[in-house]
Amino acid sequence: MGRKKQAKVGMKEGFRYYFLCFLLLFFPLLFSSDCRPKNKPPFFSSQQPYYAYFSPQDSLYAHLVRLIQEAEKSIYAAFYKLELKEVSDALLEAHKRGVKVRIFSDDMTSRGEKSRLDSLNKFFPVKTDKDPASFMHHKFCVIDGKIVWTGSFNPTYSGFSRENNNAVVIMSSLVAAQFIEEFERLWEGELLSPGPTPSPVLLESGIKVYFSLHHNPQEAILQSLEKAKESIYFALFTFTSQEIAQAIIHKFAENIEIKGILEKNQDGPFSRFHSLKRLRVPVRWDRNFYFMHHKFFIIDQKIVITGSFNPTWHANYSNRENLIIIYSPSLASQYEEEFNRLWKESGFD
Repeated sequence: MGRKKQAKVGMKEGFRYYFLCFLLLFFPLLFSSDCRPKNKPPFFSSQQPYYAYFSPQDSLYAHLVRLIQEAEKSIYAAFYKLELKEVSDALLEAHKRGVKVRIFSDDMTSRGEKSRLDSLNKFFPVKTDKDPASFMHHKFCVIDGKIVWTGSFNPTYSGFSRENNNAVVIMSSLVAAQFIEEFERLWEGELLSPGPTPSPVLLESGIKVYFSLHHNPQEAILQSLEKAKESIYFALFTFTSQEIAQAIIHKFAENIEIKGILEKNQDGPFSRFHSLKRLRVPVRWDRNFYFMHHKFFIIDQKIVITGSFNPTWHANYSNRENLIIIYSPSLASQYEEEFNRLWKESGFD
């Protein structure tokens, strides 16, 4: 009997030993694979020259850093904020290996305690806007005149680790040329007023690009919403535009499926949340303790509207913003997956 007990004890101790070895060996691997940045290489094809990422589940800064590291000739970056050391270090390294680097930013945020712009300005040109009444609100980067990074993401710690953001990366020399033109307008301090109509130019691969004060992004959104036949989903940080709210209400009256998620922190007297809610349009506040910082629409599961542009008066008539409209069912499905995840998390109001 004593030997049997001793044998059982020995078996238990052996099992514990091997189980502990298993945990020590495999747990760090499992943990690191979940938490380290997902830095898969960019993929483009002639059929779909773009891809999208979403935070916090994707490590947006790691993908931006990778693009900067692969730059060979030039980098034109217009960032409302630049606080991440990893991004600023990548820009500095690009400059050191001979890449032409220029950065434009907002005058107010560039003076922030966490801003990296002063340190970079010692090595290559950095400029800011001169209008304290408006924002230089862009979040784009153009690599080698052929790759454009844009969306809602500011290169900050909160932007990639806490907030809900999106970034779309486009391989197109035509799209890149449009963003470089906007960068040069910023760089030269060109004074503009809002264009009366949106840009009529359809670029390659079903892409249209708009810049506030040069085009009319709000009108572009209104025209896209008017064409909706089946569904309109939107995730917006700030939504105060009466015109866009009315367009959504009209589509809801036509039995078009409408769903919207708005940032609760932006509730205020001009928010369109309550007017939509009163008319039973399905809108919800987000549940992110930090920010739901998206600015995108999905129309008929095939059109994506994104960029830095919030549907507000200031975005259209005062700030420097970009809006990009992409016809792509496959890209729309990526954005819809993000929207559905947030919709499920938002629950009931």
